[in-house]
Amino acid sequence: MLSAIGKIKNMHQRRKNPPLAFKHQITFLSRTCKLLDKGYPLVKSLQMISWDVQFKKVTMEIIYELNRGNPIDIAFKKANFSRQVTSFLYFARIHQDLPALFRQCRELLQLQHTYKQKFKEAMRYPIILLIFLIGSFNVIKHTILPSFSILFESGNSSPWSLLILKGSDIALTVLGIVFMFIVLIAGGFILTNYKRPTSQKLKIYIRTPFLRSYKMFTLTFLFATHLSSLLTAGLPLKDSLKVISDQTKYPELAFYSSHIQNQLKDGQSLSASIHQCALFREELTSIFHQTNDLPTLASELQMLSELLMDQLKEKLMKAVQLIQPIFFIIVACLVILIYASIMLPLYQWMDQI
Repeated sequence: MLSAIGKIKNMHQRRKNPPLAFKHQITFLSRTCKLLDKGYPLVKSLQMISWDVQFKKVTMEIIYELNRGNPIDIAFKKANFSRQVTSFLYFARIHQDLPALFRQCRELLQLQHTYKQKFKEAMRYPIILLIFLIGSFNVIKHTILPSFSILFESGNSSPWSLLILKGSDIALTVLGIVFMFIVLIAGGFILTNYKRPTSQKLKIYIRTPFLRSYKMFTLTFLFATHLSSLLTAGLPLKDSLKVISDQTKYPELAFYSSHIQNQLKDGQSLSASIHQCALFREELTSIFHQTNDLPTLASELQMLSELLMDQLKEKLMKAVQLIQPIFFIIVACLVILIYASIMLPLYQWMDQI
């Protein structure tokens, strides 16, 4: 009876645990990976990690779920790990190379965390400056503009210099409305997208340029990574595709895997079946077209996933490096605009005296 009450209390406490921070997830995965590489069993590794007080509750949660017979991905989900981690660990049910899976999870989280921090750092100062300038522009609009309008009201027409401020006000208002409209559309799409069938989602992704590029990269990376790990674990190709199609973590990936299986049953070649998946990159089709034996296929798929990871790092670095120059150009234009809107009407009024 007491043990049952203790379990209920433990379950109640687990529900109150806050989501695990990204940096803590990265540290946890890194330590787990090191211990697994040294040959320690998973539970023993978790017990050793629990020596650190900040991870004690997390490790006890995972060990508790594992002792109940839950798979490793469910155990980590109960411990409030991110979807990226639990989705990768789903394949640990078949693929027994836990150090490799933990390493991939850690690299993905580290990449996401690093560039998220760099993005925040790159955006912090420009956004503060931009907010300050927009506030200054609004002050000018409500103080200086009415004064200039009164000053020139005796004339037959407003000076062209005064029109700069009015035109700028209209332009900023229109840009604000467009921005809010885009935010509302994006928010509505995110809130309703999960209700759509997977086939409809894929059609939307294909027709939307930005989403198309993003989904082509992520789906190709995930397919290459997980299929490579399953083939490395010794599963035949058809069984590996079946595992991917049965999982629910990535519905689009499961849909494409089912499509490939159906095409193979109809007599299509593997490369032709993959080529019909519009959100798979051409490199993936090329690998299946040129490679037949499974060990080589697993190796080349792993190489493709590593190349895609390197490409992602380069693109993120370029994006971060472009953020500040673009924002500083915008800020510089606003500064010039504010200066011109104040000084030009003043100079024109002085000429009329």
